[in-house]
Amino acid sequence: MNKLLELQRGVGNLFTAQDMAVVWGYSDERKLYELIKYYVRRREIFAISRGLYAWHNYSEREIRAKTTLQYQIANKLVPNSYVSLYTVLKTAGLVDQYYDLVFSITSKKVSREVVGVTFEYRRVPERILFNDWGIELVDGSRVACVERAVLDTMYCEPSFVLDRKNLVDMKKLIVGAQIYGGRVLRKVREC
Repeated sequence: MNKLLELQRGVGNLFTAQDMAVVWGYSDERKLYELIKYYVRRREIFAISRGLYAWHNYSEREIRAKTTLQYQIANKLVPNSYVSLYTVLKTAGLVDQYYDLVFSITSKKVSREVVGVTFEYRRVPERILFNDWGIELVDGSRVACVERAVLDTMYCEPSFVLDRKNLVDMKKLIVGAQIYGGRVLRKVREC
């Protein structure tokens, strides 16, 4: 069977070298990267960032216009991450400021750029990161619900103040705050 056809059946719109190794059953890294370079040179797949590939050569404009594509890229760039913070708060109408970045949560602070769009990852402890409370699947991408995004923002930005409480389920917020404990829990109780 054609390798690209095999890959199309096994992965979605975006894929990593690791995804290709799994689908093709390759354990020889050198051989895998030679094959990847071959397909990139032939423009059958496109390298949109180091280690991240797509079937389409996305432009910055296309990425900025498609929220679900941003979410997919954010999840693929850094494994064990989920979209949160100001990206979710902006979408929910909780903040008015314009944020040019796509924010996510993971176990290490890192920033990556894909075709002119910056993906910013903030760090939380693993006990918070690996607790699935308030994490939803949106078109196959892990995204925080509004309440989880509020709590993540309170954790990462201690000066954050929740202005539009009417857009947040306060009971759900209090339940989720138990995961964060400490100052986040105290701050939620004060709301």
